[in-house]
Amino acid sequence: MREMKGVSAWIMGVLYVAFVGWSLYGAVTPIETYIFRMVHVGFIFALAFPAYPLLKKSGPKGWIIDLVVAALGVATIVWALTDMDQFIRRSTLPDPPDFYFGLIAILLLAELSRRVVGMTFTLVLVGFFLYCWLGQFFPGPLAHRGYELDRIVGHMYMTLEGMFGVPLSVSVSFVTLFVVYGTFMDVAGAGTFWLELSLAVMGRHAASAGRGAIITTALLGGPQGSGVATTMSVTPVMWPILKKAGYNPNMAAGLIAAGGIGAVISPPLMGAAAFLIMQFLNVAFWDVVIMVIVPTLLYYVGTFFIVELEARKHNFTPPESSGKSAGQVMRTRGHHLISLVVLVALLGIGRSPQSSAIWAIVAVIATSFLSKDRSEWLTPKRIIQASIEGAQNMIPVAVLLAGAGIIVGTFTLTGLGLKVSGLIMSLSGGIPIAALFLALLASMIIGLSLPITATYIMTVVMVAPALVKVGLPMHVAHLLAFYFAVLSEVSPPVGLSPSAAAAVTGGNPFGAMMQAWKYSLPAFLVPFLFSATTDGANLLILDANLIGFIIAIVNSSASLFYLSVGIVAFLRGPLVLWERAVLIVAAIIMAFTSIRFSLLGILPLVIGALVVIRNILKYKTTGTMRPSNLMPG
Repeated sequence: MREMKGVSAWIMGVLYVAFVGWSLYGAVTPIETYIFRMVHVGFIFALAFPAYPLLKKSGPKGWIIDLVVAALGVATIVWALTDMDQFIRRSTLPDPPDFYFGLIAILLLAELSRRVVGMTFTLVLVGFFLYCWLGQFFPGPLAHRGYELDRIVGHMYMTLEGMFGVPLSVSVSFVTLFVVYGTFMDVAGAGTFWLELSLAVMGRHAASAGRGAIITTALLGGPQGSGVATTMSVTPVMWPILKKAGYNPNMAAGLIAAGGIGAVISPPLMGAAAFLIMQFLNVAFWDVVIMVIVPTLLYYVGTFFIVELEARKHNFTPPESSGKSAGQVMRTRGHHLISLVVLVALLGIGRSPQSSAIWAIVAVIATSFLSKDRSEWLTPKRIIQASIEGAQNMIPVAVLLAGAGIIVGTFTLTGLGLKVSGLIMSLSGGIPIAALFLALLASMIIGLSLPITATYIMTVVMVAPALVKVGLPMHVAHLLAFYFAVLSEVSPPVGLSPSAAAAVTGGNPFGAMMQAWKYSLPAFLVPFLFSATTDGANLLILDANLIGFIIAIVNSSASLFYLSVGIVAFLRGPLVLWERAVLIVAAIIMAFTSIRFSLLGILPLVIGALVVIRNILKYKTTGTMRPSNLMPG
């Protein structure tokens, strides 16, 4: 971002506060949908172009160019708002000014995505635009008749199906408020509270440093709702602790990144994709929170298994005591939990996410004065500073979601989702498990170069219809797409979170990605655990089948444990190759079968248990054998 001083910083600060204020105003006062979303985009144009310069070293000429294109972007919104009723009616046959302003708005949005999100996302937007225009030149089942430019511009710029569609609605209505809430908590010192609490409860064991990294990312990541942000917040603090314990730079970066992406699925403040699920499924946000609770816990259970087993294998050094007990931390900083309690309670009684977020922000402001550290008090000056910081954090998300509207608009205009869905059905032969693997493969490929939210949007519109056709409930299909998109964040060869963490630890980015992949490998089973069987669907707690839920928990935990032991190759002592292979195969089979009334489901559970018992008995009599702790590896 451009460093600003003096008058420019003051003007941008006013605009940032107004940007946040618009979402707050819309949360308490009904605003016409077009106006609400269009003004939000106007703020994006006005703020993002000056904040993210055309060139890294931008002098006065760069300022002039950025201000001109920002003004041009705002003009495209002003034109739309001048006579909005007639503007909407002309969407299928745009007038020349509509066409040119719309084309400019789309091009400027693409340029913003290049500056803020990255060239890959921009190329994706351009590719979808070209698909709308030149559909007749695409191969086989993906081909369509193609649309004239004025029809495409009208759809993307003059309706609620393109850049002003559902993704942007999520940006202005929900994400802005929750990002600001997370920023207010951070400014009020909540990050220090989560860190001290995790250090106090992790104990002094070989696995304590690894536990601390996971607990810290889970606690800090919930309010932040961003994998990369959580990773970058935790890494500078946890790296020295992990280093003393015996973790090498790549292992530490990978572990923190694996915990950081859990932030995106950790309720109550998940990433933007969670709000998109709410909109796409037309359910309450609380329903989404309930759906992700158990899968999120299973994600962290799998990661904890790896951490515990690896600590035994390498005999890591227990960390030094922080000097504070959990009780002391709660007495001095426990007030930071009050706003979270307010948020969850309001969501639980059915209040809207907007209202709940506003009251949570009010609670943060009020409880900040309970801190003994006056630098954490949210005085009017610090509230303005926090609002500016929250708006700055929101700009990349807003640009991404506005650009994602172009992607969604392509699917609604061309029917691409049905074409891809039909292709998946054809390749899978209507077999649910095959369709699940194809969905995972599609998400991994898409997620190689796109952020989590964009990956979710593209995946869900392509694979969800196919998954529903093979028998999965709609909410399971959406949660699958969400989970696969999150896991793509740490999958090599591209992974933002582990790369960012490696920059702090001094590790190799690709090595950190491979380590993050290792720590999160058990989590790749989780989507199949709640989708492949009827009992597994009970993990989403959407029916009252208590027996099925208990069976699913036992099956899931055992599956994750077997896979973790197989990956680390150590329990009480080392495992030989055939033992690892048996455990990994047993874990995979258990993910796709139910242990209830099924020999195929019970058999891998029993065989895996025998391998585990064999290892325990073997090294109980011979003594535990540990390989040396290889720091440089």
